[in-house]
Amino acid sequence: MSSVRTVKLPLAVAVAIALAGCATDGGPDLEASSEASTETRPELTPADAEARELAERMPPLERANFWAQEYAKTPTDLDTAIFFGRALAAIGSHERVVEVMTETEVIHPMSAEVKQLKARSLSAEEDYAGARRALQAAALLAPDDAGILASLGLANDRLGDHRTAQVAYSQALDIEPDRVITLSNYGLSLALTGNLDEAEMHLRRAASLQGANTNVRQNLALVLGLQGRFDEMMEAASDAPEDTMRRNAELLRALRGDAIEAAPEAAGEASPVEPSDAAEAAPAKPLGLRRSQAG
Repeated sequence: MSSVRTVKLPLAVAVAIALAGCATDGGPDLEASSEASTETRPELTPADAEARELAERMPPLERANFWAQEYAKTPTDLDTAIFFGRALAAIGSHERVVEVMTETEVIHPMSAEVKQLKARSLSAEEDYAGARRALQAAALLAPDDAGILASLGLANDRLGDHRTAQVAYSQALDIEPDRVITLSNYGLSLALTGNLDEAEMHLRRAASLQGANTNVRQNLALVLGLQGRFDEMMEAASDAPEDTMRRNAELLRALRGDAIEAAPEAAGEASPVEPSDAAEAAPAKPLGLRRSQAG
């Protein structure tokens, strides 16, 4: 008989993606004037490598405008489309990213990066089913890309398919074992299915690695609190505001008491808890499972 601990969790935590939106016209008109040839339109010559490198250091809106102009000159160039897509994503123009990447897919159907960029913006637009389809296609093209697999795990979590999400996270970690964001997301996914012991193991590992932030430690604290280990919970997130952690502990005590009283002797999966995410990491809310958009 398995010794894995399961807990029936009577709470639902949902956090929307927090990406700053910024208005953009999506770049200049792609139709070149029929009254002038390329020879008399020097502005249609793509920028040189130095200008492109400088553009990548511009503020986000200026960078997006630069790549919009480059894309208008050479809309079939793969690298230009990818840089344009990244720049659009940086200003929150996700609908336009999807448009550009969909157009680029027709010309470059074997680019996993195009599909991944498209998936991230579909996820930002809360089209998780579309994001999963794009990531599944990307994973077929780049099966050893840990980032794609981790993002696929996140998309499955957002659709409530936690078991499949955990397979994708595990595959990503086979490739990059010290990927902090993926360890944290894997731990949260395990918590969503009531496997608190294994969730704690992955979150402890994530918290011990360089690059772990407050969100990772607060996620670990939450899982410890769900097990009734409130002193350890306070210690795990010692950098969080003390009054916030105290309120969390009090609420978890109440929730845990309700769960123990209501749960059957052989508890199965935990009650659904919605995954949450952010661009990489957003400020954690009390009792919030914080999940990274990058997976």
